[in-house]
Amino acid sequence: TTSTTLTEAVVSTQSTGEDMQAKLEEFDNNSNASQLKLERMDRILLNVKAGIEHLSDKLISLKLPKGQGPVRLTSSTDDYVIDLLAQCEQKLMKLMEDLDGKDVSELYSGMEDEEFRVSIENKLPTYNVRINLPAASDRGAFDDEEESDPDDEAPTRTVIKKQAQQIIDQRNKKTRGGIKKKKKM
Repeated sequence: TTSTTLTEAVVSTQSTGEDMQAKLEEFDNNSNASQLKLERMDRILLNVKAGIEHLSDKLISLKLPKGQGPVRLTSSTDDYVIDLLAQCEQKLMKLMEDLDGKDVSELYSGMEDEEFRVSIENKLPTYNVRINLPAASDRGAFDDEEESDPDDEAPTRTVIKKQAQQIIDQRNKKTRGGIKKKKKM
């Protein structure tokens, strides 16, 4: 009888060990699946944050509605993305109110006017310099191909290579000719 109880205890311990091993594997699988899900959510959150920051950068020239001054947002706070999205929403709502009832084709043609371009250029930063290109009537004597002398043209690649080889050869001749060997007596 003691041997049967001992055998039953061993069998029960083995079955309990096997049950525990199965539960451990199940928890490991659940843990791995949860880890993959967490990594995927982190990537999505990072992409959403980058997208909202990009949208905010595009809307930086728009002013917030009156009564709402610019709020300094720090990216270290938990509500940074939510606050930034709220600011973007406010700017877009103000823009939609400003454009409400206006003819879009009329706005596009207004954007193409010279006055619009001049006003935008005045708002450009100082490091953004506009260069006026010369008109076709302002071409100088150097632009006429008929008056150019073939000797004034830029040398070709082969001509430059030959000139460089001649220079190297001349330097080699000077160094060979300048070294005299001592004669043995």
